[in-house]
Amino acid sequence: MSTNQFPLEPLRHVRDIRLRALESALQRCRARHDEAERQRAAAQAQLEQAQADRQSFATSSWRDLFDDGVPTALAMARYERHLALLDHGIGASRLVLAERERECAEAAAELEAAAAAWRQARRKLDAVGELKQGWLREARNRIEWREEQSLEELLLHQAPAR
Repeated sequence: MSTNQFPLEPLRHVRDIRLRALESALQRCRARHDEAERQRAAAQAQLEQAQADRQSFATSSWRDLFDDGVPTALAMARYERHLALLDHGIGASRLVLAERERECAEAAAELEAAAAAWRQARRKLDAVGELKQGWLREARNRIEWREEQSLEELLLHQAPAR
């Protein structure tokens, strides 16, 4: 290894590679979280639509049942079965939403873990970078000191020659 090369350069290089790998992982986690959030929002919208459909059916069908007088038992049974079917759809939509919320929470936790790992790797790389900057300053100071010493010696050797 050359004396002009930072002694911890291999470590800095490895930490830089690790940081880039963690950046890629962070981007993948962010994309997964965004997709999970999109799916959660779609499930939420589906649940809201199912609830609105049930409310709309319940209101309009109830009025329709009594428009022609007292409804028959068969018409009431159909109405109640249809409401039960809509309620079942709402229950299924709630289950889907709960699953999407769980997936979204998992993706958020993975994203936070990836971000924490990236921040730690960034701090470690920055620390080695600071060490390198200090080493470079010291190397420049040593060079400047040697040049001053050489100049002084040159001036001292030239002074008696005059």
